[in-house]
Amino acid sequence: TLDPIPGETLSTLLRERLRLTGTKIGCEEAECGACTVLVDGEPIMSCVYPAERADGKTIVTIEGLASTLTPSPSPVGRGGLHPLQEAFVEHGAVQCGFCIPGQILTSYALLKRNPNPTSDEIRFALKDTLCRCAGYPSIENAILAAAQSMRTGEPVQSPTHIPDSIHSHKTVGHIHLRPEAVEKVTGEAIFTDDLKFEGMLYAKAKRAMIPHGFLKKLDISRAKALPGVVAILTADDVPAEKTHGLVIYDWPVMVGVGERVRYVGDALAIVAAESQEIAEQASALIEAEFDLQPVITNPVQARQEGVPQIHEKGNLLKHIKVRKGDMEKGFAEADVILEHTFHTPTTDHAFIEPECSIGVPLPDGRMEIYVGSQIPYQDRIQVARVMGWEEERVRIVGQLMGGGFGGKEDVMGQIHVAMLANVTQRPVKLLFDRHESLLVHPKRHATQIRIKIGAKKDGRIVACESELYGDTGAYASLGEKVMTRATTHSAGPYDIEHVRADCYAMYTNNPPAGAFRGFGVTQS
Repeated sequence: TLDPIPGETLSTLLRERLRLTGTKIGCEEAECGACTVLVDGEPIMSCVYPAERADGKTIVTIEGLASTLTPSPSPVGRGGLHPLQEAFVEHGAVQCGFCIPGQILTSYALLKRNPNPTSDEIRFALKDTLCRCAGYPSIENAILAAAQSMRTGEPVQSPTHIPDSIHSHKTVGHIHLRPEAVEKVTGEAIFTDDLKFEGMLYAKAKRAMIPHGFLKKLDISRAKALPGVVAILTADDVPAEKTHGLVIYDWPVMVGVGERVRYVGDALAIVAAESQEIAEQASALIEAEFDLQPVITNPVQARQEGVPQIHEKGNLLKHIKVRKGDMEKGFAEADVILEHTFHTPTTDHAFIEPECSIGVPLPDGRMEIYVGSQIPYQDRIQVARVMGWEEERVRIVGQLMGGGFGGKEDVMGQIHVAMLANVTQRPVKLLFDRHESLLVHPKRHATQIRIKIGAKKDGRIVACESELYGDTGAYASLGEKVMTRATTHSAGPYDIEHVRADCYAMYTNNPPAGAFRGFGVTQS
């Protein structure tokens, strides 16, 4: 029995008031399905379902799935898991684990309605429950195995059933289960947003929301006066180094008055408040005025004469070169010459878990930062630089990541929560919503790649010339490294006597581009 809160969603009630954090939030727009729970047996997306509508209904979350077995949880397998949970573990359907509660509960509703589904029926039932890393075939196979177990009462079959007589001697083909898979199928696995600390404040960044310009004026007075706001910091409050980055320190912690905004995601101010709602209200009350500048939209434009220079050193991040042999000789020897210009787009990592960081100040003056990060030691270096501290004063407490793929290498909220937690001396959480995540974090590099290739009639390639343009966006991130990899792989895996490649990694006013699974080779 709970008192109603006007406007509260079922996901908020479950996660915040009942601390059933197995229900995950990926988008809060009823698009990803991570928040799926069962209401009177029907799968619903709890992030948009009004909590008051659940009055008098039976709610099943991932934490309670095993209890739906009658008369009692099955003794088969791992301590009374539901066959679906067991099958997801056995079939390797669990990787990051963030989508898994929604996947399993959606599957449970399907099997209650249809105990013997076809592959097509499974795919249709799960079409709105997204996954980025486990791979849908393993999920589908897990559901088929669970369905068979539930129909027959037999244990869940492994993907390759190896007779016990040879099991102990088999290495190749032996299934090794993910060690944390059981926690991920039961809702016990903890991600950053699942953590709570006593006295915790909630943060929000004010974003520029223009692609290019100079910040003329920033007024935080109305936001500061809002009840529940504890702190608002701007560029003037950055303790030491004003920029961060993975290779080049060119990304401002916040843009100050008189300074250049280079993309829509640039931070102008950061707010800490007693609730997420107050932090968002305060951020909306911050007023900014800009002197708008022409926008550089692509790397070819960025290299043209007379265009605005986004950074003091210009728009060229790096000219990357490969030289081998004699191109004139190579093309003269070729029987066939082909030339074409290709374009590859910007791509978002689309990890299901949005970025989240929590800064926790310790009594001895040190700072703990809880974050699902792919490179925690780099986080520590960058936080310490900005705070003006020795690295030993910063501890990054790595959390489970709900997907990464290169997209959780750059600093997002880590520095901001450290600053706010240091000023307020209270824990501070900064959680991106899906919209902010899409705007702010680095993407896969968009490229223009011209290839000229010469070959003999017997198929042997004798010459390859490449010209690459890489859109590294507003800041360097890992652009130099990514585009170097794209350049060195632009002639493919072939032994070619004559090779020339030129890559221009260019700054633009697009969101930064950095690491993304494949790391430049994907494009070339």
